[in-house]
Amino acid sequence: MERTSPFLEIARHGRNEWWRYAAGVVFIFVCWMGGQVIIAVPLVSREPDPARADLLLLALLLLSFAPGMAAVAVAVRLLHGRTFRTLVTPNAQVSWKRLATGFVGWFVLAAVAGLVEALLHPGRYQPNPEPLTALPFLVVAALLIPLQAGTEELIYRGYLLQATGWLLRHPVLLSILNGLLFALPHAANPETSAGFVKVMFLYFLTGLFWAFITLRSGTLELAIGAHTANNLFTVVVANFQETAIPSRSFFTVTEIDANYQLVSLIVGMVVFYLVLVRRSGEH
Repeated sequence: MERTSPFLEIARHGRNEWWRYAAGVVFIFVCWMGGQVIIAVPLVSREPDPARADLLLLALLLLSFAPGMAAVAVAVRLLHGRTFRTLVTPNAQVSWKRLATGFVGWFVLAAVAGLVEALLHPGRYQPNPEPLTALPFLVVAALLIPLQAGTEELIYRGYLLQATGWLLRHPVLLSILNGLLFALPHAANPETSAGFVKVMFLYFLTGLFWAFITLRSGTLELAIGAHTANNLFTVVVANFQETAIPSRSFFTVTEIDANYQLVSLIVGMVVFYLVLVRRSGEH
């Protein structure tokens, strides 16, 4: 990448004093965390029908990201005098085709990785004995996973990546920093019980890669699509027994194999980059 990514250049528009970004980060995370607490109140203040408790929990968990997205929109508009679109792309319009390409590409890679793991380790993927019970979760996830994944992308690969772009200009260093920022909040996730260091490295590597393809392509669209596909596949198709986003999926993964996850992630990243970023002629 010989010259600065257009994704960082668009951040030079508007008002960009350091204190604005500091205030923006605080405002976003206060609203995000505070909103999650407020939205979770109905779950702890009533006793829902046990048959619907899991579905309600999933819906509330995903809806709790809405204040974070709203806070990002307010911060970029009021603090920086820029449009919300500039967190996604420097182009005149968001490319839904590119976003869909990122979604389909990552979903296919996740499905292939899951199939290979199921063949290598028979019994690790247990089918849901009542598959129809997964359908309501499919509907809720399809509606709200884009909100959850999109919010995280707008915060980490949007606002924070553009903010740190004022400190670092090298794409690899920026991606490493972004990967670290993305991994830290996931330290309390139940998945880390499979091996804290390895699972945290998976989070770090994922965040690093999505930051890198954002800088490489010049837009956030591929990363939003990939993140949405990743979470939707996990929640609906093959979820873990212990997970940060519990649901009734069509398959249950009985063991988190961090070593296999790491290898499949690296292979998937290489394929995704070569097929959807480099060969597509993205900047």
